[in-house]
Amino acid sequence: MGSSLAEMLVGKGFRVTCLDYVRAEEAWRLYSIMDRVKYIWKSSLDITKNELRDVDIVIDCGIGVADRPLGTLSPFHATINNITPPLRLLEVVRHLKKRPVVIYPSSFNSLYGHVNKTLNESTAPSPTSIYGWTKACVELLYMTYYRAFNVPTIVVRTGSTFGPKGRSDELPHKLILYCIKGRNYFYLRSPRAKRLWTFIEDILAFYDILLNKICSGEDFAGMILHVAGNKGDRIITNMELAKMIVEITGAKITIVEGEYEPGEIVDGNPVNFKIDPSFTRSLLNWHPKYTLDEALKITVEWFKKNISRYSI
Repeated sequence: MGSSLAEMLVGKGFRVTCLDYVRAEEAWRLYSIMDRVKYIWKSSLDITKNELRDVDIVIDCGIGVADRPLGTLSPFHATINNITPPLRLLEVVRHLKKRPVVIYPSSFNSLYGHVNKTLNESTAPSPTSIYGWTKACVELLYMTYYRAFNVPTIVVRTGSTFGPKGRSDELPHKLILYCIKGRNYFYLRSPRAKRLWTFIEDILAFYDILLNKICSGEDFAGMILHVAGNKGDRIITNMELAKMIVEITGAKITIVEGEYEPGEIVDGNPVNFKIDPSFTRSLLNWHPKYTLDEALKITVEWFKKNISRYSI
């Protein structure tokens, strides 16, 4: 999400600094705007006041270490790399004379281990995985810095993101790559668990509205917002998603049902939920524009054109 967000911000006239833990020449998702951003090769664990002086808004897109695959398999990796970078960031911000607004794009599906419950912004996290627990911890950390130190923080819970430039380990992108490359089998974990998929273009539209309101003086500090859903708010199982992708690509591939990831089964049932999106959508007048089917077709076409960038 970070590279698409940076590209959108540059296009809107923002001065953008990108802090990342890979070398600039390896950050291919930013190639189209690299000459228009200030790129700093540094982890947020090493961030200092120098990087944040005269910055108005910070979006903490998980700039520690990528969460997968170890984030779901190693409790120690997940704890260290999901909690300590935002702690460092918040500590630096609270000692600045001019404090920027700090936004934390949290998770959505990993926060909630529910079966048949309606979720909204006031629903307390109930994670059933270590990864989800770390996300909930960072949310509380953000709210603590807001209450204790008056750091203007905002938590944005994002539905499972997909779309152009997506990571190859995320389910839709990985399956699209398998289909395009003509693989015969795809091993699908948590086949009956449900997820709320949100298209990157809808997320960018959300941030466009939010950031413009912040720049015009509106105060969202201490709020939890939901940028989750698609047009019609269709929540589907992983197997349903897989069948949609296979149909769109026209691939001849067999989907093999696998085991369930930690937390995808609660009291013997796959995770399943509904959403009440009224608060955030009314507050920002934001609504998803793309249906799941429309967004998947756009994503498939992008991956076909950029297949050489990925290996599986």
